[in-house]
Amino acid sequence: MPSLAKKTTVLGYSNAYHLLRRTTFNITKARILDMSTKTPEQALDILFNFTSPIPPSPLNANQETIIPTFANPTITDTLNTDNSVSYDNYWWLYQAMKDQSAQYRIAYFLHLLFVTDDNAAFFTNFDYKELLRFHANGSLKELAVRITSDPSMLIYLNNNLNKKNSPNQNYAREFLELFTILKGPQIATGNYTNYTETDVQQAAKVFTGFTLTSANQLNKTARLNLLDPVTKLPKGFISVANHEPADKTFSSAFGNAVITGGTTEAAIQTELENFITLVFNQDETAKAYCRRIYRYFVGREITTEIENGIIVPLAVFLKNNNYQILPTIKELLWSKHFYDEEDTTAGDQIIGSLVKSPLEFYLHLFNLLQLQTPLYTVNADSIHGLFSTIYYYAQSAGMPIFRPQSVNGYSGYSSSPHYDKNWITTSTLRIRYYNSIDMLISGFTKSGFLYKLNLPIFVKDSGNFSNPANADILLQDFFSILHIEVPTGTRYTYFRDVFLGGLSTINWSNEWNNYVNTGTSTAVKIPIDRLVKALIKSPEFQVL
Repeated sequence: MPSLAKKTTVLGYSNAYHLLRRTTFNITKARILDMSTKTPEQALDILFNFTSPIPPSPLNANQETIIPTFANPTITDTLNTDNSVSYDNYWWLYQAMKDQSAQYRIAYFLHLLFVTDDNAAFFTNFDYKELLRFHANGSLKELAVRITSDPSMLIYLNNNLNKKNSPNQNYAREFLELFTILKGPQIATGNYTNYTETDVQQAAKVFTGFTLTSANQLNKTARLNLLDPVTKLPKGFISVANHEPADKTFSSAFGNAVITGGTTEAAIQTELENFITLVFNQDETAKAYCRRIYRYFVGREITTEIENGIIVPLAVFLKNNNYQILPTIKELLWSKHFYDEEDTTAGDQIIGSLVKSPLEFYLHLFNLLQLQTPLYTVNADSIHGLFSTIYYYAQSAGMPIFRPQSVNGYSGYSSSPHYDKNWITTSTLRIRYYNSIDMLISGFTKSGFLYKLNLPIFVKDSGNFSNPANADILLQDFFSILHIEVPTGTRYTYFRDVFLGGLSTINWSNEWNNYVNTGTSTAVKIPIDRLVKALIKSPEFQVL
């Protein structure tokens, strides 16, 4: 029976790799080995130790700051960087690739919960991403309050146009249907069990007057004139004249609760917080979040047993802890269930059960094979070029990063019943196979920096390979980096044949030793490249 019973023993290699694949974009064999000596509690304490990004905000091609912030209000942007750039996205991807904690993977999960589109200026998009990162170590409930005033969200769902005399229900509808409590079964016209059309209308009235001014709050510098006192990030403002001051009466789904209307900025803010408290006091809200946490970190299928043994108690924990996300995720990732150790056949249901998103695919690939990149603070333009390329391929593979196809997000995360299986189609698989490892082995240059995998040097100098002259040991070491487990039988023979290509193990040993002695890698590069291409293009590398 699935439960939240804790795993207290040391992880070991396979479980450590499993934990890292599900929580971070930065995986190396050295990190797996280090985590393998830890218990889940110890490992999660390390993964949940968040640090600030370096540099703290995006740069231009001259390595100059381009976004004024509360901490660094003065910028040195001599290039007058244009609003059409996506430097905030490339900066975020660089940070996600380098950061060894779980904060960027959690931040992206929060993006899935409170979806917006990178359709504003790059500094407004940066503010949204920083709001998510701030709340990666915070409360979902508090994020729900702050996201309501986030300029990106105000624009995306038109709440900046929501006024008492001309109400706009877009944000209110998505807030209930997609961001918080979610729809239940439709049991009558306009009644979705968890809320009704009346509740959408009343919520829209609560949200009236939360707006922004294009002249100031969408201006790179002037946006700092109105900051959230806690996050120090730009926010919208409350237009008292455009807020509906009457009390709001909700349906029986919310116990016929009445939210007192506000007539001052402070009272309207209190009204908003009271409404969000009403929504978050519902057990179904906590359950909805826990199901989404489960599908993101553990598995797509939630059986009756998982609902009762995992989701229900986890929802109680989440609600009792004021919707703090880290303790809740920790509770789940600390469980024997997460490591699939609750039945007699360990590891057969959860480990390797999710398909990697394109974002996970590329960043895991870069880190596992130790792709060399310049420092962002030294050659920002090259980093922009690298991640512009990766963004294009990720988009072609079904994941336009921070630009979801709809307010419902990305099909790989939101489209039931297949969820993550939606990442794999006949068209997206080609992107994964040929616009990834082949591209990196061939190499490409961005702003003077060559992005190219030199796999013979990786094998010789990375410290990940114990005896490269032994073909079978080399194979096993590559499996441990890219596939976790060493296959058996015909599957092992397949990769061995791909690697050796007709060579005997004695011939391989001679070729490797010749490379070490002479530095001439031609004879060993071809079989190693061939092997790594086969490993990356295998089903085993497509999964988490």
